[in-house]
Amino acid sequence: AQAQEVPPIRKVRPRCSQAQRAPMSRVKVFSLAGGSWEVEMGDKFKTVSDVKADVEKLSGKPVREQRLIAGVKEPADHELLRTALDNAGARWLNLILRSPEEALWLERVTTSQFPQDVLRKAPQEIRGNRQVMIAAVKRHGYSLKVASEELRGDADVVLAAVSCAGAALQHAAPPLRANRAIVLAAVQQHGAALAFAAPELREDREVVFAAVSGQSGALRFASEDLRADPELVLVAALRDAAALEFAAEGTRADRVLMNAIVQRHGYALKYASFEVRSDPEVVLSAIGQDGSALKYASDGLRGSREFARKAIEANAFALPYIAAELRAEEEIAEIAGALGCGLASSAGLARDAGARAVCAN
Repeated sequence: AQAQEVPPIRKVRPRCSQAQRAPMSRVKVFSLAGGSWEVEMGDKFKTVSDVKADVEKLSGKPVREQRLIAGVKEPADHELLRTALDNAGARWLNLILRSPEEALWLERVTTSQFPQDVLRKAPQEIRGNRQVMIAAVKRHGYSLKVASEELRGDADVVLAAVSCAGAALQHAAPPLRANRAIVLAAVQQHGAALAFAAPELREDREVVFAAVSGQSGALRFASEDLRADPELVLVAALRDAAALEFAAEGTRADRVLMNAIVQRHGYALKYASFEVRSDPEVVLSAIGQDGSALKYASDGLRGSREFARKAIEANAFALPYIAAELRAEEEIAEIAGALGCGLASSAGLARDAGARAVCAN
């Protein structure tokens, strides 16, 4: 068979990657309204804000009216020019001009110490301007309150607001208070924002977990079933035992759960069920962390001579909280004296003859 002729191999010069291209010394800015300008790249510290200043000098267009776009992104004013171009894979910038009125109000809300006060005086069309409101709520989330009805239903505007102030969720349109991503952002910023979430999200375990992880009192806004969830109650109570006030009754009667909590916060014993407050092991755990927790123990334990001795041995500062009749006994007075006359005095034992004798020696 006749051999097939092999075509000659053509050498193809590889295209330069962006990294291989010669460094840019100037960048071109194109206006979508027509016209273009070349701006010096400058040193590596030149920012987008610096470019806007250059464009103003070349074109007379005020900085506050300029929006510079790299690729499809609008970099922040503080972003480095080279970084903005590299991130967008761009070799030039596009210029979009704001209306003078929009630019004026945008400048006001971004420079004012109290943007919410500025917006109260703004005309309705400005409170319905998406760019102005996003800039405002990023600085003051509660400014969402004065936004137009349409923007209070805009997911991007509301997300910016609750990321700044979680409780701004209360001013969002109802459908967005049922938006899981927005509610999660709100409760992560401020746990109690859970109060403004749609009922179905107050039944969402992940949402409630995020809320109580940051603010234990948010447990009060969880659904009834989740307020009975031992893990959620533990997370909340380990941050602040006062959250137990909102926990389901069954969790406060859970001996294992309460024992874990009182080891962190002895005073949490006050929220426990009677049965738990009568449990010697749990009460001793609480006293070991905080001697004053003994005052929340059942009368039966506080009046027990054997338990009183164990309590004092676990934490000497439990001494003032044992039953008064036991503090008058000689054995308790001797223990008090061994612990130190200052503590005995604070417990009211210095008036007892036994305690005075020990202190005298």
